Amino acid sequence: MAYPTTLTAKIPWHFTFNQECIDRAATFADILTIGNLAKILANKDFVATVINASDNAKNFSQEVVAFRDNYLGAPLGTGAPAVPVPPAAITVPANVVVGIDAFTKQIIGQLDAHPNMTDAIRLAMGIDPDPRGLGSPSITSATALGASQVALRLKLARYPAAAVDRRRGGGAWEQIAVTITADFIDPDGPLAAGVSESREYRIQGIVANVRQGDISASAFVATTP
Repeated sequence: MAYPTTLTAKIPWHFTFNQECIDRAATFADILTIGNLAKILANKDFVATVINASDNAKNFSQEVVAFRDNYLGAPLGTGAPAVPVPPAAITVPANVVVGIDAFTKQIIGQLDAHPNMTDAIRLAMGIDPDPRGLGSPSITSATALGASQVALRLKLARYPAAAVDRRRGGGAWEQIAVTITADFIDPDGPLAAGVSESREYRIQGIVANVRQGDISASAFVATTP
């Protein structure tokens, strides 16, 4: 599953995620640093602490209400009820992050975008092969404008950004831009002034400044000088 939204699911999820991060620290050494591993471990334990403490507090509150009602409303001659015992105080250990969900999702995003990441590792870590529901980016249209400019209409497929690649006249691919919008214009002039040229475009999604996912099919266009 992706990062859980229910409290009851978060305790086992963090336990598994912590162990997987320890086991795969060498694979993702630039992300799973000693400092981040310490935070992940501390967060794992504290998630269980605060969720259980919240449940214990609710139970204690119910016991106090019952205790109150017994003393106020019970018939004469009723035996004295046991005094409710308050739950233990919460102790916050070192390395716990304020904003555990946000920190964990940040780490998930960095891991998911890492070139060493695979679907098998995602599954083992509990972050799913596709935690954000991302699709396959594509170029839906490529139109020649005047002055050799080309207008592209892009489908970002829920990626926050996409890299735009181009090659001209059968040459090498080059990344010419990163776009966050569906409409992109290549403003570059031709290699030879006043001459129409064949251009080919493709795009790939970007997450956390890293290219990932499928590279789109190519779109071809002949420029208008």
